[in-house]
This record gives sequence, structure tokens and C-alpha cells, in this order.
Amino acid sequence: MSIKLRFDLFKAYVYIKSLAGAGLLLISCSMAYSSAYAESCWVSGGNLSLGTANAQGSATASTDITVNCNSNWTQPVTYKMCMVVDSIDPSAKDPRAMLSYDTYPAPLLNYNLYYDVARTRKIPQSDAQTTAQCQSFQVTANTGSPSTLIKMYGQVLAGQNVPAGYYKTNNMTMKLYYAYRYGLDAPTDLETLANQHMATNYMNVNSNYENSCLILSASDIDFGAVERFNNTLSRSGIIQLACPTGTNMKVSLDNGVNPLGSQRRMKNALGSYIQYNLYQNVGLSSAWQGNVSYAVTNQTIPVYAVIPPQNINSVGKYSDTITVTLTY
Repeated sequence: MSIKLRFDLFKAYVYIKSLAGAGLLLISCSMAYSSAYAESCWVSGGNLSLGTANAQGSATASTDITVNCNSNWTQPVTYKMCMVVDSIDPSAKDPRAMLSYDTYPAPLLNYNLYYDVARTRKIPQSDAQTTAQCQSFQVTANTGSPSTLIKMYGQVLAGQNVPAGYYKTNNMTMKLYYAYRYGLDAPTDLETLANQHMATNYMNVNSNYENSCLILSASDIDFGAVERFNNTLSRSGIIQLACPTGTNMKVSLDNGVNPLGSQRRMKNALGSYIQYNLYQNVGLSSAWQGNVSYAVTNQTIPVYAVIPPQNINSVGKYSDTITVTLTY
């Protein structure tokens, strides 16, 4: 027999006439180009909105980070680039965190950044750059400074009960490690992370933790198999809520689908009934009266079910369904 608890609820050129001076000046111009316009990359700033979050976390959101790299005048260049992100304020690493100024002291909301939509590869900070994911970018000769995109994903983590409000990061630094080779072969990841080429910019992450509540679960109460009810039989279940911190909550349970007045009953296929009662505490001194709202402060709500001694009119599987209502 079982009681099932259910909730509804991111050219210069020089023309020289003197042949003697031309060679020196052209060499000088070439050296200046190599120093000031050597193959290099730069990264644009980014913003990642994780949308609305609650105790179940948020949907996976994404942004494109734009990277531009110089081309060479005469030959193709193949770049290898590896992106990391340093969280500075707040400085949390794994998980990362946003903060809200809607409440004092400012609470934190945890999230993570990923390279992939499946969230299997976390984007590390620079102190763990060896775990960074890298990608190649081939630039054709004499094409200016073409761009490529680095995809970045993020998600607010589930299981957090924090005050409702707007959460954001104050300071995050993207660091793009890059290396290049002339031709079509890309540098290795190891070469890229070991060299001194790096481009930086800033990004922000934000989310809105909604002012809403959820009934996460309501466990079934199973009394098991019995032959008779000569003695009281007791079992328990749990109703798990998820509300922002500081929410005023009330919970009510109805009388099920087989009541006789206010008496809850389980029923089998033959139309026979077994009476049972529900209580709020293990001492069975506070009953869950039907359709009465009770103030609760704990988001894990126990339900104690009791079958008193009684006669059984027919064998079979007895069940009832209770509807849980959360008011906030």
C-alpha cells in the first residue's frame, strides 16, 4: 500500500629617389613593421547574462567572444589560442560567484563557465591554464585583421537558496594565450601556453534570482505489505521546498481523493477503504488538518503517516493521493 504525495503547483610606404639611401630606409621600414605590427591578436570585452535563476539553477546561456588577429603581407599565419578567465571580484574559483547589492551583507550566487554546451569542460583561471581548451585560427596572407569567435557557456548551479535579487560580477579578466606559425600548421597547445603572447580584456556575468518558490519533491509513503492492522503502523515522507532566503511560507495538505468527511482513506480496486492520519511531528501531537495552511520555516517538511488498528474488508493494493499546496 502506498500514499502518493503529489504537487501541482560575447600601409605605409616610402618613395626614395636616392638609390643609395633606399636600401637602408627600406630595411628600416621593414624592421619597424616587424616590431609594431608583428603577428598578434586582441580580444574584445564580453558580457554573459545567465538569465533567470532559482533553486533549480538556470538554463545554460552562451556568449561569443570576438578575437582579431593580424595577417602577414606575404604568407598565411596559423594561430593557436587558449582562453582562461580570472574571477577577481568576487574571487571565488570553483564554483565562481556573483554578488547582489540588493541585500546586506551582499550574498553570493554560485555559477560556472564552460567551453561546451554540455558543461563537461570548465573554463579555468590562469593559475590552472594547463587545463585550458585551445582552438586554431588560420589567417590568409594580406587580409588585414580578420576575426574569429570563442564560444563561452555559463550556468547558475542548482541547490542554492539565496535572497531574491540581481546578481553580478564586478571584475573578471579574460586572458587569451596565443602563439602562431607561418604556414598551415598550428602551434601545439603546450607551445601556446608556454609562450609570452597574451591578450586581455574584461567581461561581466549577471543573473536575476527570481522571487518565487518551488515544491522540488514530495516523497511517497509506502506502508509495505501487511496481513492485518492489529497495531498502529507508522511511516514517514518528506516534502522538499525551495524558496529564496527570507520568504514567508505556508503549506497545506488536502484530505486526498477518498475522504469520508475529514477522515483520510486509502482505497483498493474492490472499493474497500483503510483509514489513516497525517501528522507534522514524530510525536504525533500536531496533525495535518485537511486544507489548513501552516506556517513553515524549514524547507524540508516531514510528514508522518499513521494507520490505526482496524479491520480489513478485502485484500489488494490500497492507495491515496494527497495534494500539497505552497503559499508564499
